[in-house]
Amino acid sequence: MYSFRKSKKGFTLIELMVVVAIIAVLALLGLRMYSTQQTKAKIALVKANAGTVQVTIQTELVDNPALTLTEVLDTTTLTDLNILHNPFTGAVGVGVDKAVNNVNAVTVGMVGVDYSNNQFIITGYEVGGAIIGNYTLTAQP
Repeated sequence: MYSFRKSKKGFTLIELMVVVAIIAVLALLGLRMYSTQQTKAKIALVKANAGTVQVTIQTELVDNPALTLTEVLDTTTLTDLNILHNPFTGAVGVGVDKAVNNVNAVTVGMVGVDYSNNQFIITGYEVGGAIIGNYTLTAQP
């Protein structure tokens, strides 16, 4: 004969459902924090690109003081920055647009370089085209 005894081993269905719900909430929080960190890392890469562009322009101005600001952008040094890429889209290289808002400008992987008033103003842009706040670099002869 079989005897049915109540065993105290194991978990009830409600206990298991509570554990699964807790794990789901923790996973959602972790995923949200992960996506925020990705955006911060991409912005940090844009800032690093802006610093590289600034150093490149400043070096060119120091090495060749006779160059005008327009000639600095036309040198091969800046076009050698094709290794820089846009972390938001993956596009690589330097795009020169000399008619952005009637101001001469160059774009390098979400970094805009504007040369007016006898100096370069280097700005980084976020994914929506918004300027990264409190981060503007300059280079001048």
